[in-house]
Amino acid sequence: MTSVVLNIGPDVEGTYLKKGEEWMTKVVDASHKNDTVTIKFTEGPALEQIIFEGKSFLDVLKDLCKTNNWPLEKFHFITMNLTQDKQVWPSISVMPLAGHFLSCQDVNHNDNKNIDKTFGMFVGRSSWDRLLIASHLYTKHNDKTIQTYRNYLDNPASVLHIDINRLLWQVSSYNDENLSTIDVLESTVNFMKHLPLVLDNNHPGITHIQWNSGAVGQDIMSWYDNIFIDVVCEKMVTGETFFPTEKTARPLATKTPFLIMAAPNYIKNLHKLGFRSFSRFWDESYDYQQGVQRVHSIQSIIDNLAKLDNGKLKDMYQQMSPILEHNHKIYHELTGNDIASKFL
Repeated sequence: MTSVVLNIGPDVEGTYLKKGEEWMTKVVDASHKNDTVTIKFTEGPALEQIIFEGKSFLDVLKDLCKTNNWPLEKFHFITMNLTQDKQVWPSISVMPLAGHFLSCQDVNHNDNKNIDKTFGMFVGRSSWDRLLIASHLYTKHNDKTIQTYRNYLDNPASVLHIDINRLLWQVSSYNDENLSTIDVLESTVNFMKHLPLVLDNNHPGITHIQWNSGAVGQDIMSWYDNIFIDVVCEKMVTGETFFPTEKTARPLATKTPFLIMAAPNYIKNLHKLGFRSFSRFWDESYDYQQGVQRVHSIQSIIDNLAKLDNGKLKDMYQQMSPILEHNHKIYHELTGNDIASKFL
């Protein structure tokens, strides 16, 4: 028997494959030349949510198997989605998390909190949800925010992947009379006029900063000393998926409260790992939401926190101290085996 592994790696953006036609060509070619084809993702999409040209990727493979009289087991998936529904395909295996989530354990960060801004939001790669939240912060609360957004308007690749088309599709599909697509477009375009937003020149011209070359470095970790709360935007925001990365790790490692744009039940899954969150201080029911609805709930919390002066923020931070100390301790003691034991 012959077999081949197609390492799609990180070439997936939530619900669609980057270079989709190229990957589908490779899948079809490999399936005709081999008895088994392993499709490997080094990130955590919900497999059943991936779309290829308007159709479920899994349904495309089912049609391919039916046409050629192949068993579905011809295709095997490897994913890093810790909560992947294994009923969607007969052959799926889940890998333990790679070093991304635990990478901040290796950073020597001194505890030197001196809050002078309410919010931090640190983005290296644009996506529709990040664009919507970042535009809101910049338009409404720029004076209270430390913000990066590394998209360069004179870089064609950077502009191509800024994801404004998907943002407009998401907003218009949400069909809320209180949400104006025109208002969102105006806010977003105003925000984009000021790109890139950078705090240093350590990685000039780079849209996406790899985690091992800056995303958990000493420079970005020091920015957390000056913010009250981190607005975290994880990569996977749709379906049943849990794939925590360094984006979530940074506030845990720096004793910083967080709001998290991610897939539903993300905070609930953090609880499974032993972490605590902040339902005592604001409504965390947004964790059961996804898409534009989740963004709106996060924006409402942001707007309420923006009303507090530094004195009230520091008082709240002191009240949160036991939670933050607990999370810091749990994070630095956590191992890959601990994570696997909870989910795999």
